[in-house]
Amino acid sequence: MPSALASLGRFGRCFEKLMELAGLSVAEAIGEVYPLDRYPRVLVCAGPGNNGGDGLVAARHLIHFGYHVRWYYPKPTDKPIYKLLQRQLKNLRAPQLDSLDGELETADLVVDAIFGWYTHT
Repeated sequence: MPSALASLGRFGRCFEKLMELAGLSVAEAIGEVYPLDRYPRVLVCAGPGNNGGDGLVAARHLIHFGYHVRWYYPKPTDKPIYKLLQRQLKNLRAPQLDSLDGELETADLVVDAIFGWYTHT
C-alpha cells in the first residue's frame, strides 16, 4: 500500500471507507456505461488483496442496482473485512462460483478485481 494511504490508518477505519468508496465508484461507473437492461449478468472475479475487496463491494452495490451478480473468489483471506464482504454477498443470495468453467461465455460483463497495484517505497 502506498505510504500516503497507509498513513490514513491513524484516523481509524479509513481503509474500509476507501474500499467502500472504490467499490461504489466501480458499480456506479458500470451502471452508467453498461445499462442494466442490456448487461444484466455480471461476473465479479476478486482476488485476496485490496482490489479484490473493492470488487466484492462493487458486487454488493451492483446487486442493489438490480444486476444479477455471480462472484468468483478463488483465494479468500481470513481478514475480518473480507469475511464480512463475503457474508454480505451470501446474505444477498449472490451465487459464489467454484470455477469459471462456462461462466465467461454467459456473463454480459466481467469485473476483473483479481490484481491491483502495489508500490513499495
